[in-house]
Parts: sequence; C-alpha cells; structure tokens
Amino acid sequence: MSLTIQQVEKLLLGSHKFEHLSFSLLLMRKKMLYATNTSPSVLQECAKEILGFLEKFKGTMSSDLAVLEKL
Repeated sequence: MSLTIQQVEKLLLGSHKFEHLSFSLLLMRKKMLYATNTSPSVLQECAKEILGFLEKFKGTMSSDLAVLEKL
C-alpha cells in the first residue's frame, strides 16, 4: 500500500471512518499535529508514520485499505 502526499493530506483533513482502532488513534494523533502545524515537513513526518503503520498491519486492515484506495 502506498499513498501520495496529497492522499495523506486528504486523510489528515478528512473525516473518514476506519474499523481498525489503532489506525484511528494514529490518525487522530496525526490530525491534531497537522492542525497545529501544516508545514511540508510535518506532512512528510505524518505520511512516513502512516505508511509505516499500513505496511506493518496491511494483513489485518482489508476493509480500511479499501477506504484508503478511494482517496
């Protein structure tokens, strides 16, 4: 699974619902960070952590990955 920077930004600014609780918590944390500082470096940091999480847990996130593919 790979997301572009634009897709990560949509994810951080959107209100998508996800079944995987730990992914939802990660997104909430990153949304709060990005809301306070919208610099490209913070966006890059958020993207790196989100993509790392998705790579690690992609086997258990099939329904959430379907939502992400529609971004």
